[in-house]
Amino acid sequence: MADLSSITFGPYDWPVAENLDYSEPYNKRFDGMEFTRIVNTGTAELPDGMTVDENTITWIFESITGLKPKALWSASGDAFSQKQSQAIASGEIPDFMTVSMTQYYMLVKSGLIADLTHELREGNHPTIQKLYEAGGNQALDVLEVDGRIYGIPLVGAQFDGSPLIWIRKDWMEKLNLETPKSLADLEEIAKAFMEKDPDGNGQNDTYGIPVRASFDASYGGDGNLCDIFLNVGGAAPGIWQKQEDGTVIYGSLMEGAKEALSFLNSWYEQGIIPSDFATWDADTLNQAVGDDKAGIVFSPWWGTWSSMNNSINLNASAEWSAYMLSAEEGGEICSAAGNPVQGIFVVNKNFEDPSAFVYAYDMYCLAGYDLGEREGYVEINNAYNIMNGSVPGNAYILPIQTIMEKVVDTGEMTTIEEVKEYCKNEAGVALDWVVEGAFKGKTVYDALQEGKNPREAVYEGIDATTTYQQYMQWWEGPNALLKGNPRPVSTVFQGSTESMELYGSFLSTMEQDAYVNMIMGNTDGKSISDYFDDFVQSYLDQGGAEITAEVQETIGG
Repeated sequence: MADLSSITFGPYDWPVAENLDYSEPYNKRFDGMEFTRIVNTGTAELPDGMTVDENTITWIFESITGLKPKALWSASGDAFSQKQSQAIASGEIPDFMTVSMTQYYMLVKSGLIADLTHELREGNHPTIQKLYEAGGNQALDVLEVDGRIYGIPLVGAQFDGSPLIWIRKDWMEKLNLETPKSLADLEEIAKAFMEKDPDGNGQNDTYGIPVRASFDASYGGDGNLCDIFLNVGGAAPGIWQKQEDGTVIYGSLMEGAKEALSFLNSWYEQGIIPSDFATWDADTLNQAVGDDKAGIVFSPWWGTWSSMNNSINLNASAEWSAYMLSAEEGGEICSAAGNPVQGIFVVNKNFEDPSAFVYAYDMYCLAGYDLGEREGYVEINNAYNIMNGSVPGNAYILPIQTIMEKVVDTGEMTTIEEVKEYCKNEAGVALDWVVEGAFKGKTVYDALQEGKNPREAVYEGIDATTTYQQYMQWWEGPNALLKGNPRPVSTVFQGSTESMELYGSFLSTMEQDAYVNMIMGNTDGKSISDYFDDFVQSYLDQGGAEITAEVQETIGG
């Protein structure tokens, strides 16, 4: 291959990315190949000597891929969004740009963007292929339109908002309660917390399970009930699912929702769910937990910084454990995995070599997109980014949990450098930010190594509360995900349709009211099953059927 030693970028003569082996076929360079793009400048001001086409971002991108970006136009904020929408509508698109799912479907329908199916499914791009495989290839699957893929998906980690079941460990120990193995066990723990005064104030004033009237399985989050539906009945509220015959169905209308709604109605009738739960928001939930009025909460792996933050900071004796539970002991666990796609990189079908951008993204993710430790580097807040980096779909589960096992349990790794190298080799992308988050300073790593209770450990001026929160975030939460080994549930359709714009707000309110009524038993004398059937029919009659037909047409059979 050509000698790359003389190629440099920018005024500081940055060399070609030195950590890439360009003898490998998947590290194919495209020196001299120019492409047009549109640039969202955000609020970042370029330093003197930098332009839209010549700046930190473009020099890094060129040093990795060789591709030379040229701005067709630039704008900021709403002006950028409006101008991009106009460009798509008129068909005057650049060679390369990042779009939303709705824009993606419009571009596919108009025939303006390149078919990248072969490169993404069968090409030699191991970094991004491993990255997509880590998420079960859902990011690729959701981009398929009639079996073809017309964009490169940007992905985040699965289960980022998965509502784990967090329980006050100290209360369980006080009441001699066993570790739960099913939702039935959780119910018994909730009743014990309500009836046996775990906070020791002499009153039965503790909630069973405080939740919010939040059901959407597209992400999850604090107080969200979506995983109850996924595990009891198999319905997927708020997201689209494909049925065995290839047709799509809006998950809130799935027959299995009846079972989950009856289950939650039972909890409501027993007082496990607060009588006024429909009015609760995040602040209400956080206050109940912080005031020692609740010892069970549904919250993501990072919940120690949200729903449990007040509890941990205000009560030094509060200790929490995380779980994932199936409906029946030993059963499969399902959980909200989040939207498979965060954004899509698309290429004009008339560009000379659309595959160049698949090679580029593979190299970009492999090289590590944060290459700022170099002379003259100036942070411009990623406003001028060409390609944003992705992380493996299981980044919060396997790398963190596996390295903790190798550090703490087996002692196979003893240094931060070994951990970083392991992450890079195993995940196929640079995960320094994850590692630094888990092991920054002497906190979690040292507490576990030294056999200390992180609730009481203090290192290098970092207080015990912060240490404990890091421990919970980087050990307890991911450990629950790993042990639960949930089947990821994601939507098969992201975006919007014409009928969604017309009927979406009204139908969303109808759905919310119907679900709350069924949980509270306000069903006008009907059974939950009959009330649900009436809701579904009404939903379809008032726009839902049209939306379903449009989604089906968009993604194909």
